[in-house]
Amino acid sequence: MLLFLSMMMKRKLNSQKRSDVPREYLKSADINFLLRKSFIDWGIVAACWLGMFLSSVYLWPIFLIIIGGRIHAFGVIIHDLTHLNFSPKTFKIRLIEVLMGYPIGTTVNAMAYHHLRHHRNTLLETDPYFNYNKKCKSIDRILLTLKKGPLLPYFWIIRSLVGFVGVFLPQIRTAYAKIFLQDISGKDLSRSKEVITCCKEDVPQAIFHILLLVLALNFPFIFYGYYLPLFIGGTFCIYRLLIEHEYDIVEDKSVYTMIECTFDHHTHWFSRMFLGPHNIGYHCMHHIHPKVGLQHLPRLRDWYLKNSPQYEEKYQNLLQS
Repeated sequence: MLLFLSMMMKRKLNSQKRSDVPREYLKSADINFLLRKSFIDWGIVAACWLGMFLSSVYLWPIFLIIIGGRIHAFGVIIHDLTHLNFSPKTFKIRLIEVLMGYPIGTTVNAMAYHHLRHHRNTLLETDPYFNYNKKCKSIDRILLTLKKGPLLPYFWIIRSLVGFVGVFLPQIRTAYAKIFLQDISGKDLSRSKEVITCCKEDVPQAIFHILLLVLALNFPFIFYGYYLPLFIGGTFCIYRLLIEHEYDIVEDKSVYTMIECTFDHHTHWFSRMFLGPHNIGYHCMHHIHPKVGLQHLPRLRDWYLKNSPQYEEKYQNLLQS
């Protein structure tokens, strides 16, 4: 009997299903945790702004890179909100959206539109991310990052202005969804409730950015301390998107397939500051269990290392590469 129990404790899963994972490892995102992280990220940004005021301009690049890393982290916080039930929006969800979403040009609704479709259709023909990104390595990946990354946050800010107009002009809603929300359905979306909601949610954000631009014209430091780091944060974001997926079409969403086509990256504390903030680098785990909160992914990864031979082999290969 003892031998049998010992063998069961050391069992390796031969056939992997999501239901094999104990429920204690499958905890969802926590609003209070995300709110604390939001205040911490903004505290770091404020400290960098103070450092820029007090230091030589030659040290500014260091502060700008750190701020760019936090801008990237803002998007990761909003990303975690998309996997929760955010309708109707509570005060805390709305506060996080204003603190973390508005500065990078997005709302929870806008990110959820393309991101949840990405998870439902990961690397299938209907995956919007597959249609907007492509498989590339080394120098080609860097060139694509530099081509798309710096303009990404500004593109999102422009989206909020177009969404504002879309509230009143149904004729532009289909183009708005295709261009800015990565919709690939090919349908007429002029009466889509989801698209209309995204447009309406863009209204206060558009007003925020109009007022911020007016303020920046009177206080030039806003251009240096905010608009310039947006370039950096967007670049970090696009590079991450290009390295965390294998951009080849797959046929299913099984655990085995997710292990093969999604990648963990930048889980070290230093690189997490810039390219894998808030545990988004545990990306394979995130795709197998997208509703698990980012703060719980390291523990979930440890479970897979102990119980999944395929994941353990891939993880060891990544460490050696």
